[in-house]
Order: sequence, then structure tokens, then C-alpha cells
Amino acid sequence: MDSGYDSTDIYTTVRYDYNAQAIIPLNLRGAKEPKAGFDFDGTPVCSPGYRMIYWGHDKDANKFRCPYILGKCDCPYGSAWCSDSNYGMVIKTRVKDDPRLFCTPHRGTDNWRKLYNKRTGVERCFGRLKEHLGVECLTLRGLAKVKNHAYLCVISLLATVIAVNSVKKEQIAA
Repeated sequence: MDSGYDSTDIYTTVRYDYNAQAIIPLNLRGAKEPKAGFDFDGTPVCSPGYRMIYWGHDKDANKFRCPYILGKCDCPYGSAWCSDSNYGMVIKTRVKDDPRLFCTPHRGTDNWRKLYNKRTGVERCFGRLKEHLGVECLTLRGLAKVKNHAYLCVISLLATVIAVNSVKKEQIAA
């Protein structure tokens, strides 16, 4: 879904009723400050103010590591300010804590972008159903009639795709 669907209710419904993860970009709606300790996209920020580095996810948690330890920033305090470990400070975010802000995979990662980009094919299908097959402005009344009309439109769309693909195969074979 696009950022127009960015609502806590939608994330919660998808997570708990459908046992799935909503892939929706955040709509900041004029937000002036991110949640304390995080950037606007749910990435933790270390004590000196650097964005932590996404380090994968395990079960239902995203793991973030100290950017100084990973060589991504030149922190004047080193890692001693945040952690006395050689591994650096680690922060884990859990989707169940805030289904809107945190997601698995983390926003901005390649996996998240791949999942989000899959919606474009569906959007084209919806556009064709609305523009060419009359799903946008129905003149029917009653749920059963609307469902039947939508099913017939989808069948028409599928039949068109099958016909076009078979013609293409014949042209390639000839």
C-alpha cells in the first residue's frame, strides 16, 4: 500500500488478524520530531546522534549495531560512550512494540523495497479494472451483484491476458 494507508489501525489489523506484515511507507503528516531515540523511519539513533546500522533480523526483532564499530562514522567518542563491548552497542526493535514504526524487513532495506515494488503490478491490474472494465462506477445495488460484476471483470481481464499471451507465442513460433 502507499503512504496514504499509513495508519496504526491498518498495521495492527494486518499484524494480528491476518498474521502478516504491512509494507507501507511512513506518512509523516507534518511530524516535527521523530520518536525519542529513533529516526523518522524507525532506525535507532545512538547517544551521539548517529543512525545505527541495520544488521538483519531474527524471529520478530530487527537488530541494529553501532555505526562507529562498523566503520560507518567517525564518532568523536568512539564506542566507549555507548558500550564497553568490542561488538559495540546493539539495539533490537520488535514489531509487536509498535507495528506502525517497526517492520520486518526494516524500511529502506533491499528486501523491503522488493516487497513494496511488487505492489505496482497489482496497482496496474486495479487501474485496468477501473478504467476499462467499469469497476470504478458501478450502477448495481447489493453485495451479491457487485461481487458477481467484479468476478466477471476479473475473468475478462484474465481471458484477455491469456489471449494476448497465446497470440505472442504464435508470433514467436512463426
